[in-house]
Amino acid sequence: MAIRPKKFDRGKVMSLGISASATLTKFNICYMDSGYLSAGAGGENEAEYVCLETVTDATAVDGSTKALVLPIDGTIVFEMLTGTTPVQATHVGNDYDLADAASIDLTATTDKVFHIDRIINATDKLVEGRFNKPAIA
Repeated sequence: MAIRPKKFDRGKVMSLGISASATLTKFNICYMDSGYLSAGAGGENEAEYVCLETVTDATAVDGSTKALVLPIDGTIVFEMLTGTTPVQATHVGNDYDLADAASIDLTATTDKVFHIDRIINATDKLVEGRFNKPAIA
């Protein structure tokens, strides 16, 4: 499990075309690149969508394959992994950067993409919070 919507996500799912030869992974960040979805990565300064299915474009044609995504709007509550750093009470209430397309980096606060509201499980490095839209760097 990577990024999982918890609340306020009803009725917002979209089907959008993905970039040629791209692979999007379920519950990972993705974003628009030249009008088509591409897989997210660490260092992104904005989170645009969460992919709701794993899909690969085998046609090598932009937009010919569609993916179900959830647009991130700042109100949807998500469960999120915290990468390699153990989460602590001091992290709650703060904003952090993406470590990769599926987790946040508790040592990076340049882009402030994800806000932690509470710890779900410190051992499993799992928190609950919201994406900042736009990021508040």
